[in-house]
Amino acid sequence: MEVVVAVPSGETMELLIPELIRARQADPDLPAVRIRPGAPAGSLPDGLPADLRRLLSLSNGIHLGVRATVLPAEELPFYEYAETLARAAGIPNVEDYLMIGTVNEAPLLLDTTDGSVWAARAGSGLWYQGCTLVRLADGLDAFVSDWAAGPRFPELVESDDPDDLARDDWWRLLQAAGRVPA
Repeated sequence: MEVVVAVPSGETMELLIPELIRARQADPDLPAVRIRPGAPAGSLPDGLPADLRRLLSLSNGIHLGVRATVLPAEELPFYEYAETLARAAGIPNVEDYLMIGTVNEAPLLLDTTDGSVWAARAGSGLWYQGCTLVRLADGLDAFVSDWAAGPRFPELVESDDPDDLARDDWWRLLQAAGRVPA
């Protein structure tokens, strides 16, 4: 029998991040999970999109196990690969994308023109040798709810192996929080 966990649509980061922090505090045996405290609003760099400011004020960086990360504010300037991304993905408007994290060592991006979240997918090989940008969500709330803390996490990290997921600390956290089937 398949167990389906309903994830309410329209969830916001303000509801989800504290829920995940509580689940993490209840289970200290998840070494690859790190949900950092939120950054004070005054410490965030000027010019960040509003939704990214919201996320970083709730958690200034999240390690979603070992395969995905949302970068802390102080690291964002060090992860701008505009020229490399433009060459690898062949996109002319690379300046519209802000790298906000990584998935399997490839860029996780926020489109600063519309707030959508994208991932660089390499298929086989390394992302900087050639990749495609894949739209994951219309905004950060949907990304956190559906992809980072919901049933689409296996798609995010490109894993469909149940044994692989069973060893993934972030997946185990989502199970403990009731976000995905145990």
